[in-house]
Amino acid sequence: MDWSQLVVPSLRSLNPYRPGITEEKLRRDTGLSEIFKFSSNEAPVPPSPAVTAAMRDALAQANRYPDAQALLDKLAQRLRVPASQLVLGNGSIDVIASLVRAFVSPQHNVVLSEFGYCAYPAFVEEQGAMVRLAASGRHFGHDVDRLLAKIDLRSSMVLVDSPTNLSGHALTARELQRLIDNLPDRVLLVLDEAYAEFADGDAPRETEQLPLRHPNVVVTRTFSKAYGLAALRVGYGIADAGLIRWLNRIRPPFPVSRVALAGASAALDDRAHVEHIVALARDGRRLLVDALDAMNVAVVEGSANFVLADFGSAARPVYEGLLARGFITRAMHAYGLPTHIRISVGTPCEIEQLVTAMQGLLQATPPVHAIEEGV
Repeated sequence: MDWSQLVVPSLRSLNPYRPGITEEKLRRDTGLSEIFKFSSNEAPVPPSPAVTAAMRDALAQANRYPDAQALLDKLAQRLRVPASQLVLGNGSIDVIASLVRAFVSPQHNVVLSEFGYCAYPAFVEEQGAMVRLAASGRHFGHDVDRLLAKIDLRSSMVLVDSPTNLSGHALTARELQRLIDNLPDRVLLVLDEAYAEFADGDAPRETEQLPLRHPNVVVTRTFSKAYGLAALRVGYGIADAGLIRWLNRIRPPFPVSRVALAGASAALDDRAHVEHIVALARDGRRLLVDALDAMNVAVVEGSANFVLADFGSAARPVYEGLLARGFITRAMHAYGLPTHIRISVGTPCEIEQLVTAMQGLLQATPPVHAIEEGV
């Protein structure tokens, strides 16, 4: 059967999102017993005992549908926003996809950055809408002036990740405020803050309050990164209560499981564990940057739990060589950057082993000019 003739037309040109290689897959493919994952920007340590205990207790009621109100109330208290202005999702990307479904139609376009999260365009194209791509700024970050210049009468949404999924570069507080101040009221700004807890320097603070002052601003966050719960798939959005009511019309029933709700609620209470994960990320990022600098590898250091490195012509042999040794990193072909590799932060011991493996591979890779001269 030719399914391409039966699916909706907008799906025919879409490519599925391709997640990074899992530890399980590499173990099956290579037979290696020890695998080190540096590819998906996950926390390098498991959940705290309090979180695992809460999830274990929730399993005893696995025969009952979940009630999310307790987590919504706890989030509302922590963020100082009304619970009516919160929506939960199967990861924050689920909330973002729902926003596009609810507010983008074929006559609209959505403004994205050239190096914004690579999963966004498919959501827009699925709606039969157009993407208007703004050139990114320094460090593959967002350029506010270019984003604003791309907005026209058909624009319904601007969607930005800050810190970005590619380089970890974050909008400054001044840049974000300028974007909001110059945004038409009819255009929705979706601010994807999956890595907000890691941001430092002059990154915006208390952005959870923005939707209370600006009804056309939505902020999304996740428990996957700084809370160390990537496998649970829990995210949330903060938005105007009226927007949330419309969004709930298309939300699936019970989008977050009882076990995930229990784990997220316990993680909110365990601030020490979150602080530990954030400290590991910042210290580990410094270790990676210093090591890569010592190897003469150009690094884009952002404000997240990873670094982006340009290995030049050595990118492919380094990536494949690491993979053969059990180290999973992330090649950046999806962003059109074949010489770049994104490296998530691991534990200090894991980073030390990764650096040793990279040093050996770089020493074994001839420089570009030697290859060109045939020597």
